[in-house]
Amino acid sequence: MTRVLLIETASPKRVRATAEAILGDATYSEPQITILCSSDPKTIEYFQEIPGIRVRPLEIPERKRIRHDLGKQSFDVLRIFWTGEKKYRRMKMFAATIPTALTDVDSGDGGVFRLTWKAFLRFCWFRLRHPLPSDHYSFVPPRAAVEQEVYYQGEKVLIVESAEAPYILRALEHLSQRHLFRNPRYTVFCRNRPDVVARLQKHPMIAEVRTHTEAQRSWQHLRQLRKERFEGVVVFFTGDPSYWKIKYFVFLLGARHKVIFNENNDCFFFAWGEWLALLAHRLGERSRHGSGPRWLYQARLLLFLSIKCLLFPFRFVWLLLVWAKLRRLTIDD
Repeated sequence: MTRVLLIETASPKRVRATAEAILGDATYSEPQITILCSSDPKTIEYFQEIPGIRVRPLEIPERKRIRHDLGKQSFDVLRIFWTGEKKYRRMKMFAATIPTALTDVDSGDGGVFRLTWKAFLRFCWFRLRHPLPSDHYSFVPPRAAVEQEVYYQGEKVLIVESAEAPYILRALEHLSQRHLFRNPRYTVFCRNRPDVVARLQKHPMIAEVRTHTEAQRSWQHLRQLRKERFEGVVVFFTGDPSYWKIKYFVFLLGARHKVIFNENNDCFFFAWGEWLALLAHRLGERSRHGSGPRWLYQARLLLFLSIKCLLFPFRFVWLLLVWAKLRRLTIDD
């Protein structure tokens, strides 16, 4: 007999399908399954429909006692899921504290691997290239509706005004033709300029317009937008220096997908290769249009880049501290 502890670290539909598959095949000899799940009554009832398993809800105030009880039961295998769903982070952290002989990880892409340091590093590299399993939308139900709102199945996408309004309108036309997202709901975060706000509110693709006044209340805006958990964010790098602060702001929002538009209305999902190519193009444009001798401009540019490289570690540490604080606040909420 193999005592298996299955932890709800993915959608209930995926967990139930896995439990039924374990009972129906020879993955483990004579499996005896216990499912540790949230305290949601519907989820508990859904798992209890599976014959021959035990369901243990995790009550937050009792988590220390539950961890102690699970450790005393000496499970042979702990089965968890790493399928890229952020809402199960707490449960994953709790699973790491339960002592078991072996830990099997279901990646959601049809593979199960035994958790070791080498396997963990390989998986991290794989997940960087493939943020979600290929069958993600088969197991994740439509987004739950909030009271008295119209519900939709698709991504929440934030468009950050980091260029003038004509660039945003051109980008919206591009997005309507390319279909980069599944049934997206676009929200625009822009400066409190009546002329720009009026133009964007009239656009049929825009569901909501949120405004800010330059750098005022930036911390509150950042926390509020992070709580929205946008799946995608659209940002513009058109060479306009008046929006440089908001461009840093974009990379702190925690969105999984970042779409970057340039001044030619070309777009790409953020990746280091495309990003470095855009920077090289920007430097080339500055070199061609600089005034004075070319060698003098190149010397100044080299000095400027050297200073930026020296300051980069300090700026990176600051961004890392901000990210860590926001992550802690998100987990606490």
